[in-house]
Amino acid sequence: MLTVIPDRAIVRRTALLFLCVSIILCMPVLAAGTVVREVGPADAGGLITVTLSFSGMEVGGLTETLPEGFTYVDSSLPSSRVMVQDDQVCFCVINESTVTYRLRAPDQGSGEIVGTWWDFTARTNGTIPSSAIPSGGVETPAAPGPGVFLSLLALLAVPALRRWRR
Repeated sequence: MLTVIPDRAIVRRTALLFLCVSIILCMPVLAAGTVVREVGPADAGGLITVTLSFSGMEVGGLTETLPEGFTYVDSSLPSSRVMVQDDQVCFCVINESTVTYRLRAPDQGSGEIVGTWWDFTARTNGTIPSSAIPSGGVETPAAPGPGVFLSLLALLAVPALRRWRR
């Protein structure tokens, strides 16, 4: 015997399916590691402190490309886990959650730091949102990534689902 499903039940099931698909699509973006860069202001000696924060990365690598005229000074990692070549600085990360390094700013000028990261254990990689450094050495905020948009989309689906359940 063929069962007929009322229209209201179809709408509920469709909304529930949409919510589940949104959450499932959102999970890989949120689960993937991200690296956040914070750039401090330049001190009196022209040194800028940059902090890279991340979580869940047991063994990985970070590569930062410095703006023209900026030079790498030192970092919180041992020198054996840092490689500097031209305008690129590579960090080997083993059970760390932050890396802090200092740059010497030129007398005048500004630039943008760009970077990439690799998580060798999880076999994932990505880019670090660029950070502009004006001559004053202050970071401009980066735009939120797609994970924020997908999370908000999933949260907006919850009230719609509740409304359709009535």
